Amino acid sequence: MKRTALFLTAAFAIASATTAAAQQLSTGGMMADNDIVMPTDLLELSQTQFNFGTARSMAMAGAFTSLGADLSSMSINPAGLGMYRHSDLSITPLVTLARADNSAAAWDNAEAPSTNARNRFAMGNIGFAVNVFQGGGTLTSLTIGFGYNRLADFNYAQSFRQGGNIGSIADMYSMQLRYSGLVATDIMGDNLSWNRVGTDLWNAVLGYKCGLTDDPGRDGEWSPTWIGGDRSPAGIDIGQYAGLVSRGSAGEYALSAGANLNNKFYVGVTLGIQSFYQRKDYYYAEDYSYPTPDGTDPELNYQLQYARLNQTVIVDGTGVNFKIGAVYRPVESLRIGAAFHTPTYYAFDRKFQGAMSSLTRVNRDVDPDIHPTDGKLALDDATPVLVDNGSDDWAFAGPSRLLVGVSYTLGRLGIVAIDYERAWYNGMRMKRAPAGIPNAMYNDAMRTGFKASNTVRAGLEVRPVPAVALRAGFGYSGSRLADNHTVFSSPATRRVTYCSAGVGFTLSRHVVLDAAYSYQNTRQTDYALYYADEIFPDGTVASNASDLFSTTWKRHNIALTLGFRF
Repeated sequence: MKRTALFLTAAFAIASATTAAAQQLSTGGMMADNDIVMPTDLLELSQTQFNFGTARSMAMAGAFTSLGADLSSMSINPAGLGMYRHSDLSITPLVTLARADNSAAAWDNAEAPSTNARNRFAMGNIGFAVNVFQGGGTLTSLTIGFGYNRLADFNYAQSFRQGGNIGSIADMYSMQLRYSGLVATDIMGDNLSWNRVGTDLWNAVLGYKCGLTDDPGRDGEWSPTWIGGDRSPAGIDIGQYAGLVSRGSAGEYALSAGANLNNKFYVGVTLGIQSFYQRKDYYYAEDYSYPTPDGTDPELNYQLQYARLNQTVIVDGTGVNFKIGAVYRPVESLRIGAAFHTPTYYAFDRKFQGAMSSLTRVNRDVDPDIHPTDGKLALDDATPVLVDNGSDDWAFAGPSRLLVGVSYTLGRLGIVAIDYERAWYNGMRMKRAPAGIPNAMYNDAMRTGFKASNTVRAGLEVRPVPAVALRAGFGYSGSRLADNHTVFSSPATRRVTYCSAGVGFTLSRHVVLDAAYSYQNTRQTDYALYYADEIFPDGTVASNASDLFSTTWKRHNIALTLGFRF
């Protein structure tokens, strides 16, 4: 199984400049690479699902490439605005309920709740379309619109625990500091300047401050000396606890225009201004149990009992793109549509912070610089909350998209619509990376690690009576990864499946009310909490890693649209 930090072995690893044998160290995992933007982070930020927007669009799984007269068209195919024969104003409140299924037992922790759930109220759509021209010539009508459509939801939570481990994240911290060339005297007391320590080493230095690793000889030979040396199943039992809470969303403010040409050909264009915000809070903890009657290891002077790590990453940015589209109606009942979305150019700010605490049992107090209380050394306040405020200089281009669709109207009885979307994730490009990493390294990683994805959406609308519409939809989005079995530093989406249903009521000539429900299942790649791979000149690899875990997101969306026609 291939494992990589950024698809390139050791490319962004902590690295080894250095040893005479030219060994390299590659580190990563969900708890390890949060100090930097990863290609998988860019992948998550640039993914869109068109099963949001209005309740009518959601109920039909967003299969609106050839349909129109709906405000969701502005973000899918703006040619749909040309089908308006009236003006429209609508608002769509939305409730999302996300659940996580993990491959390990839940962690009963207040910060990372064992329910593995995130429920949010949001806005799915709000906007208006104004029919500004009606004529009898080639230009039959012209409609302009402005609105907001939700594109992605970043609200989710997961937490889990696993006992019976003999490996520790302290082993990775020890290897990171060993390869960095730092010795303990470099980061002891007043000698530590966080400005001189790269953010890639912050967690490792925090680990030193909390007793997870030490350099007793002050010679750079770091090791977790406060954890028992018997790492066999009959020895120490290390419990590992992990949690992640994500908050945020992505949406698009669309300025659109659509024209109707002889009721046969519809064209449209959209300027899309996207806005996204995501905050991720990571929680990690270890506790250490020893197989002796009193729970002590007589070989240890200082015996670590537990350690906790908290990390926060905040991404806040905007993007801009253009969309052009067309719909052709060769006969009254048949519509054929196509739309092209240019790559979205994103610019964003990113912040990262971390903090750690621990509790140590003092068996023998042999260090004059350590001052225990009642035989315990609590290091809850020994580490600062480190904050990297980042900059506004991050920028990248997301994938371009091509959408084609066909729909057939069954007289006044209903509509059947099918869409196909191709999104070129392997065409994503980094435009500015202020972390000192060349753009080319990101671009090569995305070119080889991602691929174009295929999405199919189908929608059905049936009108048993003129004032009532029953709707249903299904969508499947395939992998955008070149290899689904690669273990990335953070989980990446493998596939998304969603189904939906809804009902619409025409309350009067000027008022409509639509309701929709959508269920979305997102399967992610397997991931490790941490790993540290030593790569030797002969190509052999010595690995220290947590077990692999897997998570599947199950999201329920409920939307209600109130629309006014005039």
